[in-house]
Amino acid sequence: MLLKRLVIASTALLFVCAISVNSYGANSVRELCASSAKEFQKINRLKGYFPEELTDADYETIGKAGGTIKANEIERVQKFNVDANTKVISELVQTHAGNIEVRAKGDKVGLIEEVGHSYRFLFLSCRSCHQVYMTEAGLAP
Repeated sequence: MLLKRLVIASTALLFVCAISVNSYGANSVRELCASSAKEFQKINRLKGYFPEELTDADYETIGKAGGTIKANEIERVQKFNVDANTKVISELVQTHAGNIEVRAKGDKVGLIEEVGHSYRFLFLSCRSCHQVYMTEAGLAP
């Protein structure tokens, strides 16, 4: 009786673990890019405001968006088979998204200018990847 319960419990545990592993993270590069695009738009919506018009919640949104984009890029490089060019572009995206994340947590003086600078380079880095891989492989959204 105890052995039967142990077998049933271990089978259920293995089933739950298998589901957890398969549902963790994104299943494709397209999903990661779509997630990053949502975060990118959060930053884009706030870029036209003057510093005095933004609240602490807005700065927190910008920081979290940068962190999510950086995490998505790290996951993309680690989880999916990427070539050397993609790794270089990914490093650029990680750098600029990381700059946005770190800077949004800092002093508010000059923050909008510095975030705007990193945002422009983040845009160019993402665009270069999308131009290459959308046309060649159709991987990016």
